[in-house]
Amino acid sequence: MESFCSCFAYPIRAHSCSFVVQIPILILMKRLRRILFPLFFSLLLSFVLLEAGLALLCKTGRLKISKPSYSLNNVFSRYWADLNPDFGVWHEPYSTYKHISPCFNLTYRANSYGARDRERQPAANGKPRVLVLGDSFMEGYGIAGSDRLSDRLEKLTGIEHLNFGTSGAFGPTQYLQLYKSLASRFEHNAILIALLPDNDFLDDDYEYGLKTHQGRLRPYYIGESPNYELTKTPARNPNTPARYLENLLRQFTYAGNLVKYLKSLRRHREAGTRENYAGYFDYTPAQWDRLKYVLEQFRAAAPDKKIVVLTIPCDTDILCVEKTGEPPLPRQLNELCRSLNMTYLDLLPPIRSAPNGWPACYLACDRHWSAYGNEIAAGALYNYSAKSLF
Repeated sequence: MESFCSCFAYPIRAHSCSFVVQIPILILMKRLRRILFPLFFSLLLSFVLLEAGLALLCKTGRLKISKPSYSLNNVFSRYWADLNPDFGVWHEPYSTYKHISPCFNLTYRANSYGARDRERQPAANGKPRVLVLGDSFMEGYGIAGSDRLSDRLEKLTGIEHLNFGTSGAFGPTQYLQLYKSLASRFEHNAILIALLPDNDFLDDDYEYGLKTHQGRLRPYYIGESPNYELTKTPARNPNTPARYLENLLRQFTYAGNLVKYLKSLRRHREAGTRENYAGYFDYTPAQWDRLKYVLEQFRAAAPDKKIVVLTIPCDTDILCVEKTGEPPLPRQLNELCRSLNMTYLDLLPPIRSAPNGWPACYLACDRHWSAYGNEIAAGALYNYSAKSLF
């Protein structure tokens, strides 16, 4: 059977017409290949050069971002995840995470109840024990577990120090909720609360959190002092393809880590955090009232326990002290802790006067304490409160 092809003025067979129509398509595909292949290789070369440049900047210390771990386990790891309905971020039991930066290469491990610590039993068997609460400084971000403040104090005193610190924008309200829901299950006679003014006031600020911690499961005290109400922001679904792709890029490329770093900077700027923010100086009256309330709730939750409150300085705090003089926070905390029958120790003076210089107390590629910084802090705490706490 014959049909009329619009391409010609005379009838031809149908398959002949389709062959003629395919000719422009083949030509188009060849042209696309000529365009797309060079474009693809140009993009690939640009990406390789970008990765090489970022790697060089990290190696020379000019760019302080995490390095790719090249670990598939990290892509799916829930070592730091919003897991706990009471206090948010925690470590999945027995989870691991390989953490690589220009100045450290570590693998973190969680125990059966999610702490980065050796296995502990709920019963103290009549022996004194200390619970250590705090954020990434207490967890030991960027250092071996044996170099941490808690481990050093355990070695100095012979008394167990159970470490419940965690990274992940963890603030005082979360310390309190963690103590109530998890840490208090372990028999203890003392509590060590490590405050980091550099971000603890901000971590507990609900309005700030709405801008910088969107999609995070976090508890907040909202309202006016002393009539606060506890509220929680819901967590986004962590199991979406987009989240796994983001994790994959971070674990296998420098560019993925750079994007994360730039996003963090943008969020903090949008939240109005000033450059060179110094938590020892820059907290607001409302933020102070909230911290005061949290410490009062600690005393109410542990009426018969010895409680030591520490403040940890960051580089911006020390630089601000050297420029403007003594900060107001230590005086306020000292007065508050006295009224609550707590012991207060400000670690800014011993860190600032460290024999090797205060910069040696911090990691070369990060603002967290180095092993030396933990050593100075442990010595200061042991010398100051050995009799009252231990």
